[in-house]
This record gives sequence, C-alpha cells and structure tokens, in this order.
Amino acid sequence: MASVAAVGCSPSGEEAAFPSRAIEIVSWATPGGPTDLLSRALAEAAPPHFDGRRVTVMTRQGGAGAAGMQYLQGREGDPHVLGVFTASGTVNMATGRIPFSPGDFTPILRIQIDPFLIAVRDDSPFHTLGDLFEAAHARPGEVSVSGFGAASAHFLGFARLRAAAGDPDVRWIAYEGSADAVVAALGGHTDAAHTNYNIVREHLRAGTMRVLGVALPVEALPETPSYAEQGYDLTPVHWRGVVGPPGLDPALRAELRARLMAAIEDPGFREYMERAALEYATMADADAFGSWMAEEVATSRDMLRRLGILDE
Repeated sequence: MASVAAVGCSPSGEEAAFPSRAIEIVSWATPGGPTDLLSRALAEAAPPHFDGRRVTVMTRQGGAGAAGMQYLQGREGDPHVLGVFTASGTVNMATGRIPFSPGDFTPILRIQIDPFLIAVRDDSPFHTLGDLFEAAHARPGEVSVSGFGAASAHFLGFARLRAAAGDPDVRWIAYEGSADAVVAALGGHTDAAHTNYNIVREHLRAGTMRVLGVALPVEALPETPSYAEQGYDLTPVHWRGVVGPPGLDPALRAELRARLMAAIEDPGFREYMERAALEYATMADADAFGSWMAEEVATSRDMLRRLGILDE
C-alpha cells in the first residue's frame, strides 16, 4: 500500500521534468526555403540544450500556414511542440487568409531579421532611393519594382517605403519567388527589385547589381545607406521566430526561451546564420516578441486598408 501511495503521489512525467520526450518543430513553409532552413538549423543545434532529446521538424503546409497553426493550436499547453513563425504569418493574419491571431499562440523567441532592400542593375541611372522615387513622381506608372508576391510581407514592406516617399505611382510586379524578381530586374524587365541581401549577394559580388538602400544596416553592406539615412523613417524587415501552443505554462515558456537562446549561440547555428547572411534579433523578452507580432498584424492591416486591398 505504501508503494501504491508513493506512485499515486508522484508527479507525472510532464510535471516532473522537461523535456520528457522528443521536441517537435512545426514548419508550415516550403521545404528548402528560408523558414524551412531555419527550422532545420534549429533542430540540428538544439538537442544538446534539450538534455540530448531528439528534435525533429514536421512540415505541415496548406492554407497559407493554417494547417500548421491549427496543429500547433491543438497541442495546448504542450512544451514539446513548437512552431517557427514569420512575418508572412502576420501578414496572412492581417489579410484574413487564416483564422488566427498572435494571441492564439505563446510567443517565445524572435530569432532573426532579414532587412528589405532595393537593388538595381549596375548600369541603372538610379544611385539613391531619392533618384528612384523622383523618377516615379516625374513619370507616373513608368517606374517598376519587382518583388515576391501580391499582398505579401515583401509587397507591404515596399508599400510602406513608397508611402514614406510620398506615394509615387510605382508599378509593383509580383513574382512567385524573390530570386525570380531579382532576375527580372537584372534582365531589365523592371527598374529595381525589392528583396533581401541573401538573394542578391552573388550578383553584388559579380558587380552586376547595386543596392540603393537597406531598411536596417547589414554588416555585409557597410557603405550602403539605410532608409532612415536617406530620409525615410521606417525599418521594414522579414523576421522569423519561435512560438509555442496556447496555454503554455509561464515557467516552461521561460525555460524554453533560455534553452533556445543557448541553441542559437551554438557554433553550428552561428555558421548557418552567417552563411544565410541573416541578423540576430532576439528582443528583450518573450512578451516583447508577442507585442511585436501584434503590432505587425495591425501595421499590415492598416496598410492593406490604405491600399484598398482590405475593406474597412
């Protein structure tokens, strides 16, 4: 009876220790894309910081991310299931493509940012952002910028920059991938490309493209002025981080953040960040990350309404 009583009073495996089983990272991004690569780099670096537990990536595509989010939401309170969240997710929330909000998940850690930039062919007549927008004001509808998607994080990042420049009539030419958008600018089909550094760096090294401005300073582009330095007070970036399911215990959330912070300091993960030309951006704490996501949804929704894409 004493043995039975002892068993009855002992805490369950979930309550006694974390982690008690393998960790699952849910990714709703395209395999091989930047978000998928982050998920896999994290899964590779994390095990030593999760008591040697196996860390796997589960890809759940569909519904503009809704399939993965629904799975994560269904694991309420489970610290063994995490999701990689991105700027695209908050844009999809803003557009109403997915029936979720940041409050449906537990924010844990923003890991990286990927500042947007404007790149042109090396022989372009534009040398500053001002040159580009002055031409657009002078010749409405004739200047074109290529980028990924319509009503995407990339599109909204450029829309914010265009608004800061006084709303010149610039044609946005949407492509299915950022690399395709850059090739269009390189081939002279558009006047410029709105993208990220890792997409254009080989063209910059080859001397076939130049960057007119970048949303935030990028270590690899020390001579390139930021948007703010050129008079445009905004910092649109693509970003990625980790969230948990709803109802996560606060103590476990703090522990997860600490373990993930240790994982992203791992030499292998740092090598991945350098190879991908991404910037660390962990923020002060998990609550700051949650506030950031909510603000991103609100900012995107306001811009979509301003552009007439979203009804009031």
